[in-house]
Amino acid sequence: MITIIIVLSAGVLTGFLLIGRPVWHRYNNKLLNLAIYGMLFLLGISVGTNKELIGNLGKIGYESVAISIASIAGSVLFSTFVFRFLFKQNAK
Repeated sequence: MITIIIVLSAGVLTGFLLIGRPVWHRYNNKLLNLAIYGMLFLLGISVGTNKELIGNLGKIGYESVAISIASIAGSVLFSTFVFRFLFKQNAK
C-alpha cells in the first residue's frame, strides 16, 4: 500500500512541475493510453492462463449479466426518483 501511495505522490509532484508545458500533455496522453492498453493485455493473459476461471466462464458470464442488469435497473429507478421528487418540484 505504501508503494502505491509513493508512486501516486511522485506522479502528482511530476504533474505539478509540468504545469504550463503543453508539449508534455500530448506525450502524457499517449503514454497513459499505452499504459492502459498494456495493463489490459496483461490482465487478459492472467485471465487466459487461469484454468479455473476459464472452466467456469459460462457460469460467471450469466452472473455478470444478471448483476449488470440489476445495476442498470437500480440506477434508472433511482435517477427517475431523484428527478421526479427533487427537480420537478423546483420547476413549479
